Amino acid sequence: MERTKQQRQERIVEILSLLHEGGNFEEAKRLFTEEFDGVDVTEITSAEKALIQSGLPASEIQRLCNIHAAVFKGAINEIHRSNYEHEQPGHPVHTLKLENQVLQSLLTDEIDGLMAKIQKGDWSVKERLLAALTDLGQLDKHYARKETLIFSYMEKYGITAPPQVMWGVDDDIRDQLKALKSYLENERAAYNPLSEKWAALKEEIEEMIFKEEEIMVPMTLDVFSLKDWEKIAEDSLDIGFAFIPEPLKWKASADALAKEAEREPARLAAIQQARETTDGIAAGLAEGGVSEAVYAEEHYDWQEQTSADTVVFPTGILKLEQLLAIFQTLPVDLTFVDKDERVRFFSEGKKRVFPRTKSIIGREVVNCHPPKSMHIVQKILDDFRSGARETADFWIDIMDRKIYIRYFALQDESGEYMGCLEVTQDITEIQNIQGQNRLLDQEKGEPTN
Repeated sequence: MERTKQQRQERIVEILSLLHEGGNFEEAKRLFTEEFDGVDVTEITSAEKALIQSGLPASEIQRLCNIHAAVFKGAINEIHRSNYEHEQPGHPVHTLKLENQVLQSLLTDEIDGLMAKIQKGDWSVKERLLAALTDLGQLDKHYARKETLIFSYMEKYGITAPPQVMWGVDDDIRDQLKALKSYLENERAAYNPLSEKWAALKEEIEEMIFKEEEIMVPMTLDVFSLKDWEKIAEDSLDIGFAFIPEPLKWKASADALAKEAEREPARLAAIQQARETTDGIAAGLAEGGVSEAVYAEEHYDWQEQTSADTVVFPTGILKLEQLLAIFQTLPVDLTFVDKDERVRFFSEGKKRVFPRTKSIIGREVVNCHPPKSMHIVQKILDDFRSGARETADFWIDIMDRKIYIRYFALQDESGEYMGCLEVTQDITEIQNIQGQNRLLDQEKGEPTN
């Protein structure tokens, strides 16, 4: 007798509950394999939602992600596919999977092979292993593209909790890799601890590969529009790629865009399903003491905004009052001199190093300096205009303060000289910085200046 959708979910929840009650993983895997031919991503996330709503602690979320992925491995169905644009070179999904292929080879063919040699006592490959682990560090770009771009669009559609969980695992992997390299660099490194650290790291990375390709990708393919993917592909160039050269440029085909229009009702339904699923996960996270999930803000086409008090930049949009507040808050003093060598703008910081008054606007910049240094200023400007140099740096002592003064040549997109930017900063306290003060250190109650 075929189960209804509700009955399928109830049984999936029962099987997963066995694990969270201390049950055997292999038994849960066997039950699932015997009773289900396959499972959709939405069924997995709905089951997780039900578990959380039943009282599953937030601390289980990250562990839940790994174990559930392992139970369903090989049984997740693709749903709602109207075309296969994501299989085209240059599509962000194609790029992600290509990087994962090279990554898997690095894990299995290179690092596992070197570990096998060390197991037999051949420590001559230690430097080669360190180099391989350094190569593995390219994962950071792979994860950064996912966290910065894909997660951003997931949140746009209200899918907030899965990115939180996956980002947490990404950070764990980064920390484990750093710890593994640090241990290997120790002269007293021994095989057994090294092997344990590597096995744990490899398992996390391989589980993340599976979660990306079998959970995140199907969900995003159902929800994201082709225009979303085009923007992700374009912005990926700013972050870079891991293990592979820069991929081909990808644009959605006319046929794909036509098919997308046909399946728009299905996409809207998938968006709603994703929002309903993530709401439960987010609620569970909040109840467990984790800060309340940030729900998607209204997304709009900011590049089309037009108003007298709005400035649209290539990378965002600011109201004039916001722009003014930024200039007033920056820990540097800015002065802009145009191509005619006249002062056109200066920022009003809370603690300016050198006094500025509005009377200097329009004044020739060389006349703003003492006679003994005017020729030096003119030489810098002449070099900027000719292209002989692009920067000039100076540092001086005023009383007990160290002042850093930098000049930058400004050019438009065609390389035409536009003027000079002067940046002045009191770096006295910066010079005294030692050690680390990480964002996570603030959890310990240490104040942030």
